[in-house]
Amino acid sequence: MTKIAALVLAGGNVEGYGILTRNRTKAALPFAGHYRIIDFALSNLSNSGITHVGVITQYLPASLIEHIAGGEAWDLHGSDRIIKIMPPFVGIGHTTWFQGTSDAVYRNLNFVHDLNPDDVIILSGEHIYHMDYNEPLKFHHEKDADLTIVGQRLPAERLSLRFGFLEADKDNRVTMFKEKPPEILSNFISMGIYIFKKDALLNEFNRRFQEARFTQNFVIDVVEPITKSLNVFAYESGGFWEYLENVNKYYQITMQMTGKDNPINLVDWEIVTNPEDRSLGTRNPVFMGRDANIEDSLISPGCRIEGNVIRSVLSPGVIVEEGATVMDSIIMHDSIIRKESCIQKVISDKNVTIEQNCSIGGEMRKDKNNPELPDSPLGLTILGKGAIIGEDIKIGGLSQVYPGMDLRSYSGTHFAPGVNIK
Repeated sequence: MTKIAALVLAGGNVEGYGILTRNRTKAALPFAGHYRIIDFALSNLSNSGITHVGVITQYLPASLIEHIAGGEAWDLHGSDRIIKIMPPFVGIGHTTWFQGTSDAVYRNLNFVHDLNPDDVIILSGEHIYHMDYNEPLKFHHEKDADLTIVGQRLPAERLSLRFGFLEADKDNRVTMFKEKPPEILSNFISMGIYIFKKDALLNEFNRRFQEARFTQNFVIDVVEPITKSLNVFAYESGGFWEYLENVNKYYQITMQMTGKDNPINLVDWEIVTNPEDRSLGTRNPVFMGRDANIEDSLISPGCRIEGNVIRSVLSPGVIVEEGATVMDSIIMHDSIIRKESCIQKVISDKNVTIEQNCSIGGEMRKDKNNPELPDSPLGLTILGKGAIIGEDIKIGGLSQVYPGMDLRSYSGTHFAPGVNIK
């Protein structure tokens, strides 16, 4: 019998990221150059010795499935270890996608039945943090808990109605838990990590199924009822943890990694990624031309820099030609910035080409909003995967260019801030 099994929820449709999540789930987003967001959850599990992992996907899962592959990168492949990808399927009497996270977990409980573990840890694959899960597991066993909710206390400025809120007594027994309420209830929030006794999880699902009382939310359907009826405790975790609720937070946390006070230590945290994804493991070393200027930036293997890169994060294979400037930007795999172009506060998806003498991002109007992006004083500009920006084009801040758009016929055009080019 396996002592513990893990289910990673990694397939949700995420709002607030604009076109970056138009063709992928949030968990598959590149992070810190050549990593993906899901690498943190998978690395934490592997480093904690949890070797039986199911990854539940739904929304545009192809990129995530390709990245995880057979799990070899996280040592989750081989004798007595497994990573199982769980995309939506057509079962007996079922002809639809998963109807939310409750349905997704319920339809994959065969993974739990087959392994027959003592405990099941269910967690999100969309957060940035480092954790040895053996610590909350030890707490879970000491308390003989049916459910342990891993939480963290946050300062007031970080609290959001997107969180689940906790209260606990002096013995850490949960006295209140509410997922995404209409008002902020405490400064103690759930980190999206839940440790169940196997029987407590299965019994609650069976009861809810028999009563036909499912909504679409696993936490509301299963976690909340258990906190009211069974032995539930809260484990308080410290350290860095980030929810990345929208593209602005994604940008801010990524940019922190270019500064002196970077809170994310990828080496000490032992975060690993798949070296075969986009041929990462066989990329050439970074090439820097004689006139290249790189300041406070993360540069991945395979990049060729002959221009200026300032406070930016570049994924593998990015080319910055002579006289070009990349500032305060995130540039994903195999994108090209041609000569004399200047980009500022831009998130460029993969395989984007910016032709010569372009000016992208930076400029914005305080009275301008973009209905497809969350409000932000940052004024980010997002370039979709495979877009081509023609010569001498100017695009203002808080704008988007949709994936695959070819703007070479618009050479010389100035697009006002806050536009969506599609």
